[in-house]
Amino acid sequence: MNKWRVRKVLEQVRQGQRVELRLSKSSVAKAAGLACLAEQFGYEYVHAERVRDNKMLLVLAPDPSPQARARAAENWARYPNAADGVSLPPLVPAAFEVMTARINVDMSGAGDQIAMALVGVIATFGCAYCAVQASGDGLFLLVIGVLWVCFLVASAGGFLSLRRRHARAVALLQAAGFVPVTEERGRVRYRPGPAWQAGPYGQGPYGQGVYGQGPYGQGPYSQGPYGQGPYGNGPRPPQ
Repeated sequence: MNKWRVRKVLEQVRQGQRVELRLSKSSVAKAAGLACLAEQFGYEYVHAERVRDNKMLLVLAPDPSPQARARAAENWARYPNAADGVSLPPLVPAAFEVMTARINVDMSGAGDQIAMALVGVIATFGCAYCAVQASGDGLFLLVIGVLWVCFLVASAGGFLSLRRRHARAVALLQAAGFVPVTEERGRVRYRPGPAWQAGPYGQGPYGQGVYGQGPYGQGPYSQGPYGQGPYGNGPRPPQ
């Protein structure tokens, strides 16, 4: 991950600010890494969406849950210099996989698929109009035909690619215990459900399941100043 961007995110996290980042729309892995990092310091992923200039807007916000607060306190204690962009906690693979799927779902939803399909429709009408204006010019009609085919191939390829990516991401999230939620504007997004909270990862990848006996669960780190032992009821993370 870019050190400058990591420093920027963690400085906002340290101050408890809402984080909004503009990234290249193809930077899903970078966005997922930053979101996972923020999660380890008490934040949660809000959403990602396409914005102007062909960019992705990644939004993160403080997570008020007790688990997130405890996790943040522990990690600020263990990595007090994290804001330098280097001294960071390790990335949890399961968390990264799920976060990548969540961002892919948000970036390849029905609205995005429709927009890609509309490219082909607009190209068809545009080429048809140009063909009418060509007045029988054979070479010009040939050029229009070639352009029309290119637009259709690009539109169909993009549409199918988005559908496949969306389907794979949805399948992964459903298997992990996420449930679909329809927002007011009609967009379907996936949120952690009961199965995710109580399933193999319990409270997500930092909880009581697979990782429950490690740094985020019932192991040695739940017994200290931020848990019940050496990391138990100690100070809050720096703001």
